Amino acid sequence: MLYSIFKILFRGLLKLFSGLTVTGKENIPENGPALIVANHISNWDPMVLGSDLKRQVKFIAKEELIKIPLIGLLIKAWGVVPIKRGRGDREAISKSLEILKNQHLMGIFIEGRRNTVHPEQMLKPQHGAAMLALKTGVPVIPAAIINSNKIFRSFKRVRVIIGAPIKFTEEAGVDKKELYEQISNQLVQEIMKLKRA
Repeated sequence: MLYSIFKILFRGLLKLFSGLTVTGKENIPENGPALIVANHISNWDPMVLGSDLKRQVKFIAKEELIKIPLIGLLIKAWGVVPIKRGRGDREAISKSLEILKNQHLMGIFIEGRRNTVHPEQMLKPQHGAAMLALKTGVPVIPAAIINSNKIFRSFKRVRVIIGAPIKFTEEAGVDKKELYEQISNQLVQEIMKLKRA
């Protein structure tokens, strides 16, 4: 209930003040699990990415965000899985796998933290998305978030561009770390293509 209320309110505010547009919504499956992998330039990104989609997107995010007054309340309603940044967090991985096992949409920011210096580019990707993709076999959907770092501060249009799903499978004889690196780099390239579209 709280999620639905926040979603409607936030979507309305975004459309009014930032002209939010979301393209490629047809790439989101109507049911079943999928992993949406996006760039990260603002604390608002979970709400920006999920506010104009029919299905709820559950995210993993650094636990510090929960403590920020308004944003913390919003992301709790968004079904965020908190993780301890900078260290392996088995509980967060376990919860993420559970979310996908329960047929939900899962959102993850592949850079692992906000890119505040050069938001038009992308930071070195983390391997969490690749690991989840291989462990679960769910479709992976790249998404580009544009201008969310300028919400309520300028008249720049906030855009979300959602790409086509990609399926990844383990390859015999290929080192897992190497495969994680390949998949992560491929996803960054796909997101950058969407950002330039």
